[in-house]
Amino acid sequence: MNRFFLSLLAALTLGAGSAVTFGGLNVTPRGPQNLNLETGATDLPQGGTATDARTGLRLNAAQMQLVPGARLTAQGATVTTRQGGTLRAQNVLYDLKLGTVTASGGVTYSDARLKNLTANRMVLYVKTGFVTAQGNVSAAAPVLSAEALTFDARTAQVLLSGGARLTVPGRPALVGGSKPLLLTFSGNRLLSAAAGPDAATLSRFAPYLK
Repeated sequence: MNRFFLSLLAALTLGAGSAVTFGGLNVTPRGPQNLNLETGATDLPQGGTATDARTGLRLNAAQMQLVPGARLTAQGATVTTRQGGTLRAQNVLYDLKLGTVTASGGVTYSDARLKNLTANRMVLYVKTGFVTAQGNVSAAAPVLSAEALTFDARTAQVLLSGGARLTVPGRPALVGGSKPLLLTFSGNRLLSAAAGPDAATLSRFAPYLK
């Protein structure tokens, strides 16, 4: 009898409604919520919007799956950050404990300094504001390419590594070769770019060079 009862309640469908709280996230579903009583996970097959008031992160997705206090996975997602960045991807994982948003599948990112940044994979570090991109990295403005990019929002600096190349109108292309390129912004404008940053600068980026 207990097994029969549990099987009936293993997936409990809740109707659509106003915003609800899931482990620190404020979630507004577009449709029904399917709650798995055995795992505690909630599936939003029609997606919705999730906001993290602590970090300023906002996620809108076509589909969502939540494990309260642990993680949120989403498909067809748009993520906006407190620092003004917008990320779009087919697949997104928000690890609430680590404070990271990992995106893959048609990934693009833009903010006041980087326009239409694309890569195979990107990670937003919500707590520190760092952004990393790996694999076939390119951007429309400034025009750049590399195998990896790391952006420090606090200092407005970008580190490019792995075949790094920067093209600025009216100037010869800057190629890093075996050395990374360091880009420094002032406001929304690219202020300077140079190959081979010093050891202190590299050490600041080191935790994100994975």
